Amino acid sequence: MRSYFQLLENQRNDFYKKVIELEINPSERPMPEKWSVMETIYHLILMVRLVRRFSTLYLPLMLPYGYLRKNRTYKKETYNIYEEYNQVKKRAMRAPFLLTPKKNIHQRYDLRDLQTLLISETNMLKNKLSKIDEKVAGQIHYPDPIAYFPNVIQSVHLLAIHEQHHFNLVIKYEQQRVM
Repeated sequence: MRSYFQLLENQRNDFYKKVIELEINPSERPMPEKWSVMETIYHLILMVRLVRRFSTLYLPLMLPYGYLRKNRTYKKETYNIYEEYNQVKKRAMRAPFLLTPKKNIHQRYDLRDLQTLLISETNMLKNKLSKIDEKVAGQIHYPDPIAYFPNVIQSVHLLAIHEQHHFNLVIKYEQQRVM
């Protein structure tokens, strides 16, 4: 899991550099129906927060099960379900209302506040998950049929995939707007 948390951090740093390099206004939407940089980051905060809060309730219930199965094999990686969804459904996956950022987010926060909040939420999740043996974490699966019931390790990988997916979209839309 540690490598996936490192991946999250590296992706974020690369994205923030790209935002500066392209001189993107973080509060401005590149297109009317597409999220701004700040809205995207807030969406990512909501996603990490949801995983963390759900884990707070779910993991204590599932730990005994994980310990019983800890000697079984498990997967450490997953794949881009967002890309798969787009190819199969011919449209982007819609964010549920719980994960949809408020449109006036730039009035409540600045970019630095959101970056700090994303780091804070991620660190809280990392601390929670770091207490679980990896063999046990590999046996505990989240009840998420859209993501094919990922285990705890795969869910962190999926967070990285999800964030990169959004970073790519922001850059793509911004480049289309400029043209």
